[in-house]
Amino acid sequence: MFRRRLLDEFDNLFNSLLNQDPFVYKGKTQKETGKDELGDWSKETFTSEDGMIQFTTIFRSTQGNTPQSEEPTNLERFKKELKKAVNLQEFEKAVELRDKIKNLEDNKVKLNDLNFELMKAVDQQDFEKAIELRDEIKKLS
Repeated sequence: MFRRRLLDEFDNLFNSLLNQDPFVYKGKTQKETGKDELGDWSKETFTSEDGMIQFTTIFRSTQGNTPQSEEPTNLERFKKELKKAVNLQEFEKAVELRDKIKNLEDNKVKLNDLNFELMKAVDQQDFEKAIELRDEIKKLS
């Protein structure tokens, strides 16, 4: 008797789960929008009522802006390393970093143009040209 009642309860629970749409969750969506140097962006964060499920989706529109190369990241990193080297009185390293920073700043426009050409070559599957462009970017970086 007890076993039968337990099986009936399990069947009821299982059937109720089958009748529910597993991808419909009740909750709240929070939306944010903004604009930065890369273009417009929007962010939606959904949180279920019980807080067990949360996911975020980010949309970005570059509006024709060319994606930035890694150069600004390298430049910022080199500047931080230069400051640290000077504070630690590692002057040989500071000279090397200063030269790298100057090289990147002097070649910024050319590097951006080469990165754009590299992306075009990859999109067109012209891998020989992509290799040449990659090597030229490495020399200038």
